[in-house]
Amino acid sequence: MFAGDIIAGAFLGSFTCLAPVHDNASTVRCANQPAIVRLMGIDTPAMPATCKPGEYCPPGDPWAARDALRNLTLGRPLACEAEATDAEGRTLARCRVEGVDLSCAMLASGYAVPSRTAGDCDCTPVRPRPAVLRTDGFRKSLPAAGQIISMEAANTPPEPPSRVALSSLPISDAPWSLPVAGAMVMVGLWMAMANLALLQLAHERWPSRQRWGAPMDRLDPWLFLGLAAAGASPAAWTALFTRHAGRQRESLQSRLVGITGLQVGVVLGVLWWCFFS
Repeated sequence: MFAGDIIAGAFLGSFTCLAPVHDNASTVRCANQPAIVRLMGIDTPAMPATCKPGEYCPPGDPWAARDALRNLTLGRPLACEAEATDAEGRTLARCRVEGVDLSCAMLASGYAVPSRTAGDCDCTPVRPRPAVLRTDGFRKSLPAAGQIISMEAANTPPEPPSRVALSSLPISDAPWSLPVAGAMVMVGLWMAMANLALLQLAHERWPSRQRWGAPMDRLDPWLFLGLAAAGASPAAWTALFTRHAGRQRESLQSRLVGITGLQVGVVLGVLWWCFFS
């Protein structure tokens, strides 16, 4: 797709926003779009010194609101519908991630209010404006216009933004990003190759049950145990019980018990961390 087609798509209707990033809680920067996308239907707390004259900027913690939007997208592609452009040249659009409307989700999270200038997102139910303003202690701590602050106060770093738990949003409990999904696929392929390789080695080196007494080559124990430790423990147990390993069986089986126990412990620990941490 040419750059002209991408720009035209952003202004005429549907387009896909790839690798979205967020400077604040109401805008999106797309890797494949030159214009900034302004989410329709919501107003969110503005970053310090970014609220322009005449613009409505609801009070609240801008960093927490931005993190709430980041938690919704997680770098996944967005399906957007462009409606118009605003006075700053930004694209006014409704964007969704996996069917979840970002504007409606931000309203439901409590970090946005219905917009006065960026159109209507038609979200139902919509919380009333005062109920959405969760944290206003941040703005109370900012100096008023024209107020002089000391050098010590100016050099004091701000408190780190709090992380947001969006358990009430209509999204999946475990939103996997593309890098995580790709890593899982690669691990699965690696384990499949390791299991196939070990089964092939056992088939070549050890005779079958029906051929006991046939000539037998010894299988390198370090290669056997190394493949088992790399994820081929199912194939290792299968080989020990379906082929004749001879005198190697006893020594390999005792070591394989330890390897399998360690792997089971790691899997159980990962599952516990994913579901209960």
